[in-house]
Amino acid sequence: MPVVSSPVEVVKTDCLTITEYFGNASTQEPRLSAAHVVVSGPGSEAWQTPDFDEYVLITSGEVHILHAGGKAVVKEGSGVLLPAKLRVKWVFPGPCSYVPICMPAFSPDSVHREEGTEGAEDAPVAEPHAGEGPAIITPVDVVKAPSLTITEFFGNVASKDSKMSACVATVSDACEEAYQAPEFAEYVLVLDGEVHLQHAEGTAVVGAGQAAYLKEGERVKWVWPGKCTYVPICLPAFSPTNCHREEEEGAAKDKEAMDRLHALHDGVKDDKAQGA
Repeated sequence: MPVVSSPVEVVKTDCLTITEYFGNASTQEPRLSAAHVVVSGPGSEAWQTPDFDEYVLITSGEVHILHAGGKAVVKEGSGVLLPAKLRVKWVFPGPCSYVPICMPAFSPDSVHREEGTEGAEDAPVAEPHAGEGPAIITPVDVVKAPSLTITEFFGNVASKDSKMSACVATVSDACEEAYQAPEFAEYVLVLDGEVHLQHAEGTAVVGAGQAAYLKEGERVKWVWPGKCTYVPICLPAFSPTNCHREEEEGAAKDKEAMDRLHALHDGVKDDKAQGA
């Protein structure tokens, strides 16, 4: 059955709050960590050279990432991948919010933070990985249905990555999806509203500010009683074939939405076959 949990506020300062939904502190999950970060004003972080890959979904405002090759400006509605061992400095020009996903999970020991380097945008120091910088990703609306939009920031379609997918799902009206029993594990961060997950033993209710973990092969039906926003993370990445969705009349993803979803994934397969 789905495991519902409450996040842990791991960082709290005057202008920065980091709430961990999955990871070493909140769920003792070593494979990945996922958090919601809210920045209330200008500031910057110390230089750091993490041991983990970091996938970042910018949900409002913008973030500047300094690195040996210069500065990457990542704006609202974009994603950025920071590969492991890349030395970076985060700069916040103003209020913003984002969802960082670290693989493996973040820990204070694995981030290799250089204390005392906060503040001014000092010039970066070249390092062995200077040629490999942040990769800015343009998300793709992989599902566009009357009451449901799913925007993929990372995954088979948006970033051509089959290892992990991460999306922002927006529900505008009460609706429900067909039952499915995916091959992937799914980590869900509910940012606003409420999600009901129907399963063999009942219904798991996941409210705003809560998380849900669905293990591989678990048969569930998603029901949304009203407006909501959530972030689903799938390991390995979602595809229409590995979710094992059951056909169901009146489901949120109508035929047009499913045809589009299949076409987007089929296009990725064709590109890979052609070596694109």
